[in-house]
Amino acid sequence: MASDAMEIPTDSDFIEVLGSVPEPAEQDPDVWRVEIPVGHAGEFVTLSFDVGARSVRLTRESAGRRDIEFYREQVNRILLYSRDGERGVVVEVDVPGFKCELRIVVFPGFTLVDPMLYLGL
Repeated sequence: MASDAMEIPTDSDFIEVLGSVPEPAEQDPDVWRVEIPVGHAGEFVTLSFDVGARSVRLTRESAGRRDIEFYREQVNRILLYSRDGERGVVVEVDVPGFKCELRIVVFPGFTLVDPMLYLGL
């Protein structure tokens, strides 16, 4: 069952796993964001989250072009991990009747695993 508050990692966890801490977004001080360099030069992922609204937005930009954008609500928690040469973020989502994890690998390269995404192949 979903809780009323979204759990987030500590600043020291963000620094240890992603190399920087979230900062308040200029347009909305309730939204926090952290930019994470991935892969090649000029490629980065931005993770934005609103603890009170329990929402997460993920964008990836490459060569100045946004090519991926995801938004999730009903987020229970954000987890960071570093193991077996891989670093990343796990976003736990709990929508009534459906629970899943969005996994974002940021090192050694970018990978996105989202069971809510259906490609129709």
